[in-house]
Amino acid sequence: MTFGAAAFLLAALAAIIPPILHMINRQRAKQLPFSTLRFLKISVQKTRRRRQIRDLFLMLVRMAVLVFIAVGLARPTLSKLRSLMGGGQSAIAIVLDNSASMGWIDEGRPRFEWAINAANQILNELGAGDEITLWTTSGPRYPELGQVDRTHDKVRQLLGQIAQRGPTFERGELGHLVQEARHQLLQSQAANRYVFVITDNQTVAWEDLFVEKQTGQMSATNEPEKAPDPRLRQTPIVIVDCQRNPKPNVSIRKVELSTILPVAGIPMKVVVELFNGSSIPQQRVVELYVDGTKLGSSPEVSLTPQSTAVTEIVFTLNRGGTHQAEVRLNGEDGARFDDRRYLAIEVDAAIPVAIVTSERHEIPYLNDSFYLEKALQPVADESWALKPSILTAANLASDPLSNYRIIYLVDLPEVDKAIADRLVEFVESGGKLVWICGQDTQVASYNAANEASGNKLLPSMLEDIVAPGAEENRDSWQVAWLDAQHPALVGLNDPPSLHQSVLVYKYIKTASAAGNESRVLARLDGAGDPILLEKKVGQGSVIWLGTSVHVDWTNFPLRPIFVPLMTRLAFYLAGTEPEKLGVLAGQPIVIPYQGQMPPSVVEVVPPDGSLLRLNVERGQTPEFRYGETHSVGLYLFRLLASVRPTQKIYAVNPDPDESDSEKVSREQLEDAFSESPLVFADNPEDLTATFALLRHGRSLSELFLTMVLIGLVFETFISNWFSTKEEEQPRLLSQYRPSRRLTRLAD
Repeated sequence: MTFGAAAFLLAALAAIIPPILHMINRQRAKQLPFSTLRFLKISVQKTRRRRQIRDLFLMLVRMAVLVFIAVGLARPTLSKLRSLMGGGQSAIAIVLDNSASMGWIDEGRPRFEWAINAANQILNELGAGDEITLWTTSGPRYPELGQVDRTHDKVRQLLGQIAQRGPTFERGELGHLVQEARHQLLQSQAANRYVFVITDNQTVAWEDLFVEKQTGQMSATNEPEKAPDPRLRQTPIVIVDCQRNPKPNVSIRKVELSTILPVAGIPMKVVVELFNGSSIPQQRVVELYVDGTKLGSSPEVSLTPQSTAVTEIVFTLNRGGTHQAEVRLNGEDGARFDDRRYLAIEVDAAIPVAIVTSERHEIPYLNDSFYLEKALQPVADESWALKPSILTAANLASDPLSNYRIIYLVDLPEVDKAIADRLVEFVESGGKLVWICGQDTQVASYNAANEASGNKLLPSMLEDIVAPGAEENRDSWQVAWLDAQHPALVGLNDPPSLHQSVLVYKYIKTASAAGNESRVLARLDGAGDPILLEKKVGQGSVIWLGTSVHVDWTNFPLRPIFVPLMTRLAFYLAGTEPEKLGVLAGQPIVIPYQGQMPPSVVEVVPPDGSLLRLNVERGQTPEFRYGETHSVGLYLFRLLASVRPTQKIYAVNPDPDESDSEKVSREQLEDAFSESPLVFADNPEDLTATFALLRHGRSLSELFLTMVLIGLVFETFISNWFSTKEEEQPRLLSQYRPSRRLTRLAD
């Protein structure tokens, strides 16, 4: 406790006046021996004891009132804080929250403007020689961040740059940053140290602090760290709260692209999840733009307070290549940063597919792959999703197999070791193989090649060719079961007659699938032998069809299920996951080389349209990483000077958690910083009261003067309560009436 006018404490000496007056005013009753007044003596003694108690209480209350008046006039203050100005130099650390949520409109202005104004007020309060450092929660790491500045000029210039750039689109984490700022202040020799945290106190921004509080600080060796420096507990933390009355807001929380395969001509849809973070109902409409052209919009979506809603927009892309998509939320609300989401869509207009046969006939119908070729390319339009190339077995030994997504091997007589090795390498690097047997298939050659490859060439070992015999009383088998859970077969078993109408006259039986890693996709009736199997190998997969795709072994090519099953199987095998071509702002974009030779140069086109050329050191990592993703939008990457130059596009979006308006409570922060002085500033527009508190502490004058008033009221209460009532006062001798006995004796 300190006193602004300590001289007034001398007035507390006046507290000795009541005891002196009490001693002076004490009166003793004269003792007069009078035997007949013995009853009066008992009454007087009782009254005197009550008066002594009353006088003692009154004396103590009056002494306390005089002391409280003196202390109140001395302007007492109570604070754990040290003087911000005066009493030596000061070292100040400003932790500025510039995360996406600081762009929220609050009290008619973005919160970030309030934060910049508060930071400038702090700078204006500094004196010559005071130290200042500035920290930000997100965005580019400026060299001046975290550097001590004694002239204050560099920090002012840096603050101006940050203000001009505005809030970032990234998530902010305050906990570890405050701890880092406090540790840096320990290196200062200044007498006074303070940490100013300027933030909107969003709960997600303090999550790392609460995690550290719960789990405890651990070192890099997973051992508990040493006890913290006790000086950390003496460093006051001033939290300037910029969240007061936010404008109602609706945000786009999530956008997902859903399609069988991202290829031209195939319908797609975007699934959009909206969140109403305000306390009032909202109605909003979502629009979809692809390459700058509006392709659709959603119906009006109604959202109750603090609720989510999902809507969809269906669209079709007519050309292949890389497309830049953007989902927009119509209307204005509290935060603009969460009204848009970006998508990178890679659409293939012609997926390269190879169909390999042993020989070609002059009459196309006689080719074993005739029906397969028609199924994979039902139309001659160049925009069709699949582009089959017809090869022979000789091409497998020379052509680069990496040029194809899928390779169909149709009734090859045998597989030599050189071709088998190339096929295994193709599959392990992500390629897809589809084996289709026939009358020329040599089971022994296939099994030998598969065994030599470590069972990576086929889903299962093969047995003999099976054909119906006279004793079985049948001439064919039908497809009795399909795996309805497989992505390529969903919906093809309804009605069951769709697949049960497929008859098989001959097939190659596979060994039992027990113990291997293959998955049965279709079975025949009778013994239930598998007719369609799949096995994952490396990054690719291998599929085995146990019958042919011509009419000599089955009627499969003539049934309605043939074309949809073959095209959907091709789409499944060539499928990609476009929703993964995106990251959150601030996270690195990682482009794997996928076994290809790394590029020597990578061109990067960020959302602002500038061109960056980055040299890549080969042999360092199996991937390319780009970390400057502070702006939202679409980033274009060209991997040049490699074996297969490629172009990729990635979407960068703000963190959806930044749209959560939940605010951390003071009690939670006080618990987290339980050992440190904590000051809350609720008015970032004017920090005068906060600075006064830091200079002088918290005034107790009002408290002591209030106690004076209470003491005076209490003194009056005691005076009246203990006053002797009239009927209890001793009566005068003349008021006593003599009894009849005394009268008789007197006579």
